[in-house]
Amino acid sequence: MAHSVRYGARDKSETLAKADLLAASRLVHHPRHGSVRRSHPHLAGAELRASEARYQTLAEQSTSGVLLLAGGSLDILDGNSAAAQLSGYTHEVMVTMSIAALIPEPRRAEAVAGFGACTETAPAHIPDAQLQRSDGSIVFLDVRLRRLEDGRILSVWDDISGQHQAEEHLRQLLAGIQLFAATFDADGTISYANPALSRLTGWTVEELIGRSVYQLLPPGTAGQGAADLGRRLRSATLQNPMFTEIVTRSGGRRLVAISATQLGDRPGESAQAALLGQDVTDERSLIALQGELRERSDVAAALGRLQPGGSTAETGLAICRQLRGLMAVDLAIVATFDTDGGATILSIDGPEHFMLTVGSRLPSSRASYLIERAKLGPWAERWWARPEDGEYGSAMSAAGVQGFSYAPIRFGDTTMGVLAVGALSGDSPTDPVTRLPAMTEFGSAASSLLGLELQAERLTRLRRSELESVMERHAYYPVFQPIIDTGSGEIRGFEALTRFRDGERPDVRLATAWTLGLGAALELSLLEPAIALAHRLPGGRWLALNVSPRLLDDPGPLRAVLAKSDRPLVIEITEHEVITDYRAVREALLGLGSVRTAVDDAGAGIANFAHIVELRPDFVKLDIGLVRGIDTDPVRQAMVVAMSHFAKATGCQLIAEGVETAAEAGTVKELGAHFGQGYWYGRPEPIDALRPPKPAQSSAGPAKVRNRTGVSPNPPGLAVSHSAGSHSAR
Repeated sequence: MAHSVRYGARDKSETLAKADLLAASRLVHHPRHGSVRRSHPHLAGAELRASEARYQTLAEQSTSGVLLLAGGSLDILDGNSAAAQLSGYTHEVMVTMSIAALIPEPRRAEAVAGFGACTETAPAHIPDAQLQRSDGSIVFLDVRLRRLEDGRILSVWDDISGQHQAEEHLRQLLAGIQLFAATFDADGTISYANPALSRLTGWTVEELIGRSVYQLLPPGTAGQGAADLGRRLRSATLQNPMFTEIVTRSGGRRLVAISATQLGDRPGESAQAALLGQDVTDERSLIALQGELRERSDVAAALGRLQPGGSTAETGLAICRQLRGLMAVDLAIVATFDTDGGATILSIDGPEHFMLTVGSRLPSSRASYLIERAKLGPWAERWWARPEDGEYGSAMSAAGVQGFSYAPIRFGDTTMGVLAVGALSGDSPTDPVTRLPAMTEFGSAASSLLGLELQAERLTRLRRSELESVMERHAYYPVFQPIIDTGSGEIRGFEALTRFRDGERPDVRLATAWTLGLGAALELSLLEPAIALAHRLPGGRWLALNVSPRLLDDPGPLRAVLAKSDRPLVIEITEHEVITDYRAVREALLGLGSVRTAVDDAGAGIANFAHIVELRPDFVKLDIGLVRGIDTDPVRQAMVVAMSHFAKATGCQLIAEGVETAAEAGTVKELGAHFGQGYWYGRPEPIDALRPPKPAQSSAGPAKVRNRTGVSPNPPGLAVSHSAGSHSAR
């Protein structure tokens, strides 16, 4: 846009850092480019587990598009739903394209070069990129790029089409106001001027554009050369309005008050600067204008000093301190709105013994009022105690509170809290209103700094509350699936699995629980009823229980639960857990007593083979991917034969999971699998619904199967056990 006045873009460094973590945790595999997670060993372990569930959720709610690109070809590897929506293509189509295909032809070469120029230490920024949607329309984007350690490129897109429209609107607005406005480049050349400046100087707008700003300033003005004044304007160091003269076309001079700011994203950047001023030759307007411009400059300086802290409370306190110092008020408060309709003090800067402190809950009546009023935008009011405020209202009045100015803190369309400043004495009735312009700007800054984190904390609290409710209500039940001796057809054991009553997948719920610090509590609460109900299974059969390696970090509680079993136990180490200390896991398993071990999903990946080699299990469970269709696939058959040889050499036994047909059952038997598990033999069922398995088959025909003993009746409404990872075992 020619001669446009640009808003400063917000810093996206925090968004890029979280999107980097999201890429490492979410984009686990791509059909064209293979494994991704292995490229991020520094994100494995506790940090990744603690972040992935949280930021996956946030990314899907964000309006910022996140794309992962191949470093050389710039092919799109993956992206979130916001990126698909921006491009107009479905996710399936988008990941088959190169980024170059989304850039309009006139700017394609320049943009592709910009994408490829980013490095790990020097992220790239394309502030005015263009994207051509599937329908041919053009979207303006602010693009941030970072090259990851493995060479892939992470990009974050923000739609700034609305900003372009706002700039045009601002140009039209500046054209009609009495204040003169201009922008100038690093060398002082004017790139935009509004009609007010034209009327003041006598030059046309076209004549002003391209002229040096120094030509408008008389040499030696107030002891300062024009070059020195221009330097101060370019570097945006004016903290107070400056009064100087402007030379008109006729040679006359007009006294003006000007305030300037740079248009670059970073302090000290030699980019465009903008000035705003007014002819104050008439001294009657001088004092009022000086105060207004000074306030604007002070607000801009205070906002520039704000930086996110280590927590939302620290960031909120930094905002409160800046506000209190700027406005000379007694109180500055950040209050957050809770999902239950309450309001809590997050941060406060005020007198030492003031009645409100961090963590204070506002009365429900006051919280309800603030939540509803904040939806309408910033406001100011004199304080008065309402009858429904009760003791809180009386105490606030007794503390001398005079009035408050408020600004909402938002994340998208959701009001997350409110920013408030107030005085305890000496406030005039108009003071809260006069603070509103500054409060509006601080509210926007607080939304940028706090909105995302407050939303993340709110989602965490919601998920924790949901999980605690599931545990309190025992909203799950166990199912048991038989494990069959392929030679005799006898049932040799049962695996205990979990079904949550709301349909949530066990592995997903357990991953969430570990992220929230409730993983051990949930796993133990699922194991206890499984062991208790297993007393009613036929005698002499073992019980297989899924246990995550993290539960073995403190094996004492697990050992106490397992001691209640009346039958042999097999501990299955869940297949998707990363084990960093195999020695500690082996020692923990030995400390559980006479239990046997099994490793799930052999053949599903390198990590599973590492589990087998390091843990030396008694059983190895062949992955369903190896078993499905094995009767017609020589490659799968060869893999199972190799595993059979491995089992003989190491003294372990093979269990074929996911057997669904007679042909598969016969084939795994012939290839050396000792045991079978899957829908062909029996589905996972509640204990009172278990049925005898189907007979094992071989190429020679059906084998004889011994009927199982009956199972005692089960009263209705029993709550049962869990599976941490093999929730879908067949």
